[in-house]
Order: sequence, then C-alpha cells, then structure tokens
Amino acid sequence: MIHTLQSNHLRVEISEKGAELHSLFSTKTKTEYLWQGDPSIWGKRAPVLFPIVGRLKDGKYTYNGVTYQMPAHGFASTADFVVEEATHSSLTFSISETAATLSMYPFLFDFKVIFSLNDNALDVTYMVTNKKAAWCCLSGFLRQHQTPVKTGGPMYFSFGSHEGYRCPRYDGEVFEDYYLEFDRDTTFASYTVSPGGLITGPAYPVIESGRCLPLEYGLFNNDSLVFIDIPSKKVALCSRKAPSRLEIEYGGAPNLVVWTKNGAPFICIEPWHGMGDFENSDGQLVNKLGIISLEEGGVYSSTNTIRFYE
Repeated sequence: MIHTLQSNHLRVEISEKGAELHSLFSTKTKTEYLWQGDPSIWGKRAPVLFPIVGRLKDGKYTYNGVTYQMPAHGFASTADFVVEEATHSSLTFSISETAATLSMYPFLFDFKVIFSLNDNALDVTYMVTNKKAAWCCLSGFLRQHQTPVKTGGPMYFSFGSHEGYRCPRYDGEVFEDYYLEFDRDTTFASYTVSPGGLITGPAYPVIESGRCLPLEYGLFNNDSLVFIDIPSKKVALCSRKAPSRLEIEYGGAPNLVVWTKNGAPFICIEPWHGMGDFENSDGQLVNKLGIISLEEGGVYSSTNTIRFYE
C-alpha cells in the first residue's frame, strides 16, 4: 500500500513495502525528483538499509561463534512495514524481529522509519530499539530450528538510506550538467569498490581543496564513490542549467556513498551509519567498520533532511 503526505510545496509517497519512498513531487513546479524505478535499469527507488549496509564478505558474518548469511544491505528493504502512527504531516513505519529475521540476525529489535513533511523539507528519522528479552510466540520456531538469539547485552547494527534522484530532471539536460556541492571546502577522498562489491584501500582524492564535484559517468567505473568519515554534513545536487537545488543534510551519518550505473538517468546519494565489508574483513560482526553497539533497552536515532529549493 502507498501512503501520501502533502504540503504547499511537496507531495511525498511512501510504500509499506520496505518503507520505501516512491515519489518526491514538487507541486510548485510539477517536477518529480525521485527516480521512478525502471526495472530494466534499476528497479528500486529509495531502499532502506538495515541491519547492515553494503555487502558482507562471502555474504556472511559471524557473531558469538555462529555464522549467519544475509543479503547486501540487510532485509529491511523487502520487509512489510506497518503504519504505526499517521498524522496530516507525518507517517511512522515499523518492523520488529520475526522468525525469518532471526535466522539471519539474532537480535530482538524495533526499527522505525518516520517521515515528517514541512513545506519544502522532508525529514526522515531512523529509530532502532534493542528490545529486552521476550521469547513468547517465537519459542516454537527457536526450538525447531535451534536458532540462537541474543537476549541480553548490546545489539550490533548499521543502517542507511539509498535514495535515487532523477539526474537529469529536465528536458534539454544531460547527466554531465549536474554537480554535487558539499558544505565546505576541503579534500574529499573515496575508497575503491572491488568487482565483488567489497571495499579496498587506500582512499584517493576526488575533490582537492574544494566543495564541488562535477558529475560524469567515469567517476563510477569502480561502482561507487565511498566517503568514510566524510568531512561534511550536507550535500546538494545542482544543475548548471536550472535554478532548482536538492539538498540532503545527513548530520548524524559519518559515511556517504554515491552511486549510479553507466548511462543511467539517476544518482543515488546515500548517508550510511556503518560500512560494507573490506576485502580483508575477518567476518566478525562486532569488528565491522562503523558498527553501532546499542545497550539492551536502548534507543538510537538519526535524521536526514531532504530539502528543495526552487
């Protein structure tokens, strides 16, 4: 099911499947900003990433001596979220552990994605709770499958977003008319992604003593730009031929991934709390770069803001 929020400036659509944005439409200029998910190119639009981001080495990780398999970016993007709360300006989507998630991820959790619309800005808040132990209806599954579950102490996780934005947006433009503008002048260095999707080092500069990165497909010959501990809190997607400006503020996220496919008319700008595995990863969940440790009963949240200037 698709749910809608609308302000004087924007109409936002979100799907219960994966709590995924389906549309970011300007009612002011009649412009769709979000990539619309052509399956012949890339069928997603804005998948939510949890409880990992990126790829695992060999598609697996080990925790407490047990090895688990999990797909790239985790399982949230294919989960059926429920709408926990709805107002005229906000929607709260949530999932919790199930038998299926426990076979991949041995933690009891609540994960919420909260969309709040205010005129020309959309706030997206990600909230993770490490639940206290509660076996109840899962006990039968656990006995049958002998699935170990962590029922006390810290929970380990990552999360992030993967919004794809139309690029170009307007007739008469090409991809190369666009550029990224960060909020400060400095050096921005990217790590390399291997053909298998794992990260390699060392980092190489893509911007030196500046803040603007002209877009061209050659930047993505090695898949993605991967900025770890990025020295910036926001970035704007801008066109040299149009005055509109799309700004993404990710003050809480330490890492940023930028991705597209060769010739594709979109650019993904992805704030991440965590990182995919390096080629030399030891496979231990607790040792993953940027993994978040949350105490039992604890709550962790962070907000991204997508702002439109037209």
